[in-house]
Amino acid sequence: MKKISLNNIILFRQKSDKGRQTLLNNLKREGEAKSDGSGGNYWVRSLSALSNGFKLKDTQPIKEKISEILELFTPSLIKQTKDMYERNLSILHNYEDFDFSNWLPENSEILTKTNKKSIIYINTIPVQITPSQIYSFEKEGKQCVGAVWFIAKLEGYKTEELGMFVEALYIYLSSNFDEKFEISPENCLVVDVLSKKEINYQMLVDEDVPSIFSNTLELIKMTL
Repeated sequence: MKKISLNNIILFRQKSDKGRQTLLNNLKREGEAKSDGSGGNYWVRSLSALSNGFKLKDTQPIKEKISEILELFTPSLIKQTKDMYERNLSILHNYEDFDFSNWLPENSEILTKTNKKSIIYINTIPVQITPSQIYSFEKEGKQCVGAVWFIAKLEGYKTEELGMFVEALYIYLSSNFDEKFEISPENCLVVDVLSKKEINYQMLVDEDVPSIFSNTLELIKMTL
């Protein structure tokens, strides 16, 4: 298996023993699914606009994406495409007047993800971790790093599933940025953009959110 996404790790947890084996076999043979209701392509319009808005600290990319989708929204579209556009529009409308300073420290600077490891072996499992944006900032005289990961899925995520994303995100930062920066647990943030639920790594440290990531990877390792 070359890689497994967080969405497929969550899907693995939901299946029977036989279904888990089938899922892993399919991943080894076919790779990741890319266009279903939990995949990046389905939500690319809203998630990319949010990421760009975060990067610029400006809601203009969100407003522009709303206008772009509305122009594409014609009566001739098939229902599946209309539903996709409507769901992306719903997300964008939720954040079209959002203040990104709620998520970003005042003195933050966006960092490049180029040449950073997006597939990280955790307990021998190649986990694909794809944060939306990474940034640095100064806190109490220290250079710190934080990140945000915008995610979406039709049926939504449970709190402990969001915890898996944020734990993976913290590992990503530790693997790629810990030589130059101190990792800020409070600024390691995952946002479910459909429910507008936010989870940060400090919530796992404080045990406000259960940690199930390591146990799940151990189950995958045993099933392979």
